[in-house]
Amino acid sequence: MIERVVIPPYDEYDLSTFAIKDGIVQIGHFGGYVDEQGEVLETFEEQFEQTLRNLEQALAKIELSLNSVLKLNVLLHNIEDFHKMHEIWQEYFNEGSYPVRAVITTDFVEDKILVQVEGKAAY
Repeated sequence: MIERVVIPPYDEYDLSTFAIKDGIVQIGHFGGYVDEQGEVLETFEEQFEQTLRNLEQALAKIELSLNSVLKLNVLLHNIEDFHKMHEIWQEYFNEGSYPVRAVITTDFVEDKILVQVEGKAAY
């Protein structure tokens, strides 16, 4: 049986935040182009750090942490942000237990969005 977890604001979009089966957690997309006060974050660094904080907070609701992440696909609006992304990545994940990662460039629904992630975690 698949357990589906919906954490706001994802309930507004008719999709699950996480889908869990046999201890594997499918992570829906996470972004961070606005902060906790709803202010738009202008820089890539601000958005990627907010994205990882948003993911970390959501994982905590299902009793996991960033250390539980198996793989993240990082979607960048601009490939020029790759090196900045990697520096921030090293701050949020522990050396020796980095998740598997793929980096892809894409357009987003909103031009203000510079980065999103999606992936897998495990219990």
